Amino acid sequence: MSLFTVFVVGPAGSGKSTFVAAFADWLMGNEIPYVTVNLDPAAEYVPYVPDVDVREYVTARQVMEEYALGPNGAIIASVDLLMNYLANLRDEIEESAAEGYVLVDTPGQMEVFAFRRSGVEVVRELSSERSGVTFIVDACISKSASSFASQIFLASSVYYRFRMPQLNVLNKTDLLSMEELEKMVNWVNNPQALVTELERELRGEERLMMIGMLKAIQGFMESFSTYFISSKLVKGFDDVYAELQRIFRGGEDFEVPEYLRGDFL
Repeated sequence: MSLFTVFVVGPAGSGKSTFVAAFADWLMGNEIPYVTVNLDPAAEYVPYVPDVDVREYVTARQVMEEYALGPNGAIIASVDLLMNYLANLRDEIEESAAEGYVLVDTPGQMEVFAFRRSGVEVVRELSSERSGVTFIVDACISKSASSFASQIFLASSVYYRFRMPQLNVLNKTDLLSMEELEKMVNWVNNPQALVTELERELRGEERLMMIGMLKAIQGFMESFSTYFISSKLVKGFDDVYAELQRIFRGGEDFEVPEYLRGDFL
């Protein structure tokens, strides 16, 4: 078994760090080797003890003080500054594990990591031969069809940014009612049901404008696996692991894309 790097990406508050902590516990309980990596220089606390921690090299708080920046500017600057330490981080990862999973907890503000050039460079440098993305969604803010669809658009934008194997995970299902959970499961299993619900929410003119986008949502959901979990209760991780193993044991189509192996333009 060689290394398999999983980049955990998602909006702020979706539960990325909690997912990493819970999945690490699940892997440990099943005697599967792993390494946890914290890439968030602004994190004041993470619910696990990172084996590799970017805060050993740069923190947003230090950047705020040194460069007289506000919180948002400091986060952007600190993520850019971590580029100077990618070789150190990569060496630490390789020294920490010869095989198993590398769980990479990405910065809390997704846009800072996913939509800036530095984020793609980080993925390129820290990817192992087999790597993938786990996109975390807060199920509690995805109860309506339009809210659910907006999260799907975010997930698709991350895929088109990194173009790596990706699975989508709706977290915090322990906070949903059974009716709410069943509705979301139906949307995933039958994307047309989601499209139909969205059409009900839209007026005539809006519906015409959204036809292409609705088809895109349906196509994305039919192409990518989506799972429901509770990191708090450690539920649903068997399915997530099985899907990751499918990616990990997959063929050539699941290798790191060529553009992440060379220079990023």
